[in-house]
Amino acid sequence: MSIKRKNTRLVLIAGATLSLLLIANAAVSIYLLRQNTINERTGQLSNLTLILSEHASQTMFSANTMLNSMVDAIDQAKIETTDQYNEFASQKSQFEILTEKTNSNPIMDVATFVAIDGRVLNFSRQYPPPEINLSNRDYFTWLSTHDDDNTFYSLPVQNKGNEKWVFYLARRVVNTRNELLGFVLVGVSVEVFTELYKRIGENLGEGAGLSLYRDDRTLLIRWPYVDDMIGKINSNVPLMSILSQKSESHKIYFTDEPSFSQNTVSTARMISIQKLDRYPLLIAASMTSELYLSGWYESSLGILYATLVTILFVVISMALLIKAYLHNQQIQYLAEHDKLTALPNRLLLEDRLKQALALAKRNNKKFALIYLDIDHFKKINDTLGHDAGDALLRETAIRMVSCIRETDTVSRVGGDEFVILLYDIEKNESAVHIAQKILLEINKDVAFSGQILKTSASIGISVYPEHGHEVALLEKHADIAMYIAKKNGRNQVRLFTAV
Repeated sequence: MSIKRKNTRLVLIAGATLSLLLIANAAVSIYLLRQNTINERTGQLSNLTLILSEHASQTMFSANTMLNSMVDAIDQAKIETTDQYNEFASQKSQFEILTEKTNSNPIMDVATFVAIDGRVLNFSRQYPPPEINLSNRDYFTWLSTHDDDNTFYSLPVQNKGNEKWVFYLARRVVNTRNELLGFVLVGVSVEVFTELYKRIGENLGEGAGLSLYRDDRTLLIRWPYVDDMIGKINSNVPLMSILSQKSESHKIYFTDEPSFSQNTVSTARMISIQKLDRYPLLIAASMTSELYLSGWYESSLGILYATLVTILFVVISMALLIKAYLHNQQIQYLAEHDKLTALPNRLLLEDRLKQALALAKRNNKKFALIYLDIDHFKKINDTLGHDAGDALLRETAIRMVSCIRETDTVSRVGGDEFVILLYDIEKNESAVHIAQKILLEINKDVAFSGQILKTSASIGISVYPEHGHEVALLEKHADIAMYIAKKNGRNQVRLFTAV
């Protein structure tokens, strides 16, 4: 492989390596950026569920506080019978108290006293209350059949008047003998809760979802709001998983299972689930991968564009470098080679002679210098023209090169003058043999434009170290030997001999 091709290949390999390193760096950067983006979004979603769980806990605390105040009022009145309870709960003063309590907190939709048979005795919406019986509600059924002083959290109920959703916190009302007298309710507005979730969710971006569930996976509140999902049970794996792990109150999931709202469509998303500490509720917040990776997509495109631009710059730079290198090589080649025959010229020959002399001195070797002049070349030029002369020179150069080793050098130093450098010869006869071989090739006919060119050559040889220890002396002696060959009839080889 030539040095030019080798160096060009090295430049290309360097450019390709640099491009691969840039691509690898971009890939690593994009991967790390993705992990950092996910970690950042995970932290954001986790913090959000903690905040929402605190908000839900405070709301439930307020609702329970209202329930406690209603029960305390009954206890303070020392009510022991259902009639006393019914009379007390039906008073207008109780309506005013209930109205004041619900108006002080917009998320509290309604507060209600309920009789043991399910009749509404009083509530904060109007006085006197309309004839409403709640005996078919889940909280009535549960509290009627369970001796449980804890608050019951109901299924969401859609108000028949305004079609707004409400879920209830309900408690039993008992006398000092723990006999059931009736029930008290506080309704929490799903709409007000949803408005809060909407503001937060819109701030997160499209693809976010916020929900409040009972611990039996019943959906109480959701944004984006889907009317026919309220009160339904979510049977998706992530929600079931954390509820089955009693020791965990918070967890982050990554899943591509169908979501609760799109139970037939797979959606890659991140879900943060937070149980409330003191209440049978939990918060779920989710982001689709398109949302939590949106910033990563944009940054990745930026990295890719920057990498592609850099690679393009590298490619252009490599192309310009190779072009400049090849141009310089071409200039150097033209400076060191004969234009007609493409053989090394005198400048390059002198450099190689110096190298040959240094190697021969260091390694105690022999080398030969052959001077060759084409016989009667001027006559061919004058009679047949310069084109014929040029064709003869080119063919002569080809034939000489075919007679030597690849390590040797054939150079054109003048019009019809050539010099051949034979490296590392064993004996003088080796140089003479090669010169004779060259002479035989030159004696062969050369065809040109339907004509046959015939020629011969006069060849002189000098050998280091017998005929000189310096380049100039070896050149002089080879030239003398060639002159003797010409003088003695041409078409012959002469080895220099001292006179």
